[in-house]
Amino acid sequence: MLADLNYDERVFTEQAEYIDGNDLENWHIEHPIEKLIMRKLCQGGAKLLTGPRGCGKTTLLLKAYNEMSHRKDAFSVYVNFKTSLKIEPLYRKNTNGSYWFNQWLYLKIYKGIFKSLRDYEIDESVDLVFDEKSIDSYINKIELGIVDEINNVNELLSITLLEEEIKKILDVSGMTSCVLLLDDAAHAFSKEQQYDFFEFFRNIKSREISPKAAIYPGVTNFSASFHVGHDAEEIDVWIKVTDDEYIEFMTKLLQKRFPEDVFTQLTRDKDLLNLICYSSFGIPRALLNIVHNLCKEKRSIEIDCSRNSIVTSVRKVNALFMNIYKSLEEQLPIYKEFVKKGAGIYETLLDLLKQYNKDKDFCNQAVEVGIKKPIPAELDKVFHFLQYAGLLMYDRELSRGENGRYAIYIINYGFLVEQNVFGGRTNIKNVELSTALKTRNMHEYKRLTVESLIGEGDISNMFPFSLPPCPKCNTPRISADTKFCSECGEKLITPSLFEELVNNDISKLPLTAYRVETIKQCSAIKTIRDILMDTDHKELRSVPGVGPYWTDRISSYAEEYIG
Repeated sequence: MLADLNYDERVFTEQAEYIDGNDLENWHIEHPIEKLIMRKLCQGGAKLLTGPRGCGKTTLLLKAYNEMSHRKDAFSVYVNFKTSLKIEPLYRKNTNGSYWFNQWLYLKIYKGIFKSLRDYEIDESVDLVFDEKSIDSYINKIELGIVDEINNVNELLSITLLEEEIKKILDVSGMTSCVLLLDDAAHAFSKEQQYDFFEFFRNIKSREISPKAAIYPGVTNFSASFHVGHDAEEIDVWIKVTDDEYIEFMTKLLQKRFPEDVFTQLTRDKDLLNLICYSSFGIPRALLNIVHNLCKEKRSIEIDCSRNSIVTSVRKVNALFMNIYKSLEEQLPIYKEFVKKGAGIYETLLDLLKQYNKDKDFCNQAVEVGIKKPIPAELDKVFHFLQYAGLLMYDRELSRGENGRYAIYIINYGFLVEQNVFGGRTNIKNVELSTALKTRNMHEYKRLTVESLIGEGDISNMFPFSLPPCPKCNTPRISADTKFCSECGEKLITPSLFEELVNNDISKLPLTAYRVETIKQCSAIKTIRDILMDTDHKELRSVPGVGPYWTDRISSYAEEYIG
């Protein structure tokens, strides 16, 4: 059924950091364990929020910031580090790469302090060492790589100075603790940066200062001295699609985000509502994308809630999930073969589940696979990459007695729908599909061995590292730590990941082929770098069909691609 509905495209804004504060508060839905999460974020101790892209980590960090700034019982500072990969070239060009990255970390937190002082309405005459204008200047110069212009400063900042500045604020305000909410901190795909960040995270933790950070399964690298569990507690915030309150949470999200007429359309058929909610696999961003695909781009919404339209939309969102996964080939080039083989393994899992579910009734359809332990490190890495992209979720470990122990993974429901995994056929009724999606028998899962997934043989040969060859004679590197070519003696330099990413074509972004071609024909934008350089958005805004909403969205896609 079609309905012509007035709407504001802001409701489709996916990333919480781009949502207006009032909208964020009005649209917020309480996470099933939000009280526990907020208590851990707002009180002492180091915490790590973990989950794939779009599962709500930023929303929770911002909610914690707003709560603390309203209550004024702890001084909170929110910092988003999503542009951290801009600093990565300094590790390749400058022997002081770690120093400048750490300076950038301190400066970004210092910048966040100024915003917090305003939000807390604390007297800005607090005698801080640096002013905000100087901080902005230093940040910009480091991000542009022109650190020579600030080399005359013997020492900009240190952890000690940062701690002293925070203690000044606590003394003036009468508060006793500071909470650092560090968003997108471990999403930079430079291993060196992540090591340096977690050394900072470990060292800044004190009785007065409690750091909290958002991390991602599979792509976060901890320093050798950092131990999850000891140095910080990990909190998984990804909402399980098998939880009893799952549909209620997703339905409330739709109700809060969309006008009443839209919500009525989406919830008219409960079976199709289940299809929409379950196919988003616990990721609010995916839910918004599914609904957005049901609407036409114009000043009013034409929303088609037929099953065919929903399945088509789910297929498009699945492609976004898979694009995030495949982007790891470029963002983590050393693991290129892992990512390629992982895509094949995922297809195998879907095929095996489809065969397993064939001829079973709809109350006993399996959505899980069990991999017999021990799981080799290489295969475990692949499963972590799949989790990062939201393609599967680790659920539990299960003992089968003498038959061994199994790691149980839930497969993304959207792919189960697209691949007709339920019942092994396409001509099933809406109510049957809904039953298969929501009814779980914990004993129904496909048991697999490592050999059944990847075959027999030397696993290290199956999953080789993809190391860049010698630039002079093209001889393959012996290992990632090799400094000189074994053949010609040429010094081996690791290329800048940032430079490689920003020079990629804009077709790498989650945009339709038509929109990519329109942007190229009607503007000077061809690469990711061109979008990042278009700071005033003149080029993007010159493209037909790219208004304020799509300008912000395309810019955020480019930032997320390098972050």
